[in-house]
Amino acid sequence: MTFTMPALARSLADYLSPELPGASFYADPNQQGTKTPALFLRQMYAKISPQPSELVLRKLGLDLVYLDRCFTVNEESRLQAAADVMDQMLETFPYTAEAGGKPVRLRTCDRRWEIAGSALHYKFELRLRLTRVEDAALMQSIQELNMEVNHA
Repeated sequence: MTFTMPALARSLADYLSPELPGASFYADPNQQGTKTPALFLRQMYAKISPQPSELVLRKLGLDLVYLDRCFTVNEESRLQAAADVMDQMLETFPYTAEAGGKPVRLRTCDRRWEIAGSALHYKFELRLRLTRVEDAALMQSIQELNMEVNHA
């Protein structure tokens, strides 16, 4: 199986959409034409460590940004409710490399959330043990999405 950011965004959207009805999912931040409520997947950092047997450990810091209708009654309580849904659902989630493919469970680490600037930021880390081929495919998908990668 090849790990890619578009497949990760699609897998999260498929998994969370039944619990966040009406939310639009975007693979990366969108500035125009955004329908709220909306979820964006942002990559905050990537760290690579060599592992035995031709594997690499890639740590990906991710931020699911949830926007609701701004400056409305009960805005903060709706954001907190969305955080509760993510808390309940994101300890593990199914990842599918391609539509109709066999899912595998990915475990999240270091989950936390905060409300800042009328948005919920649900942050977590994925620790993926990948072959060099899978890692190269992931890096290509990140570059194609023009996502920011910070090496720590």
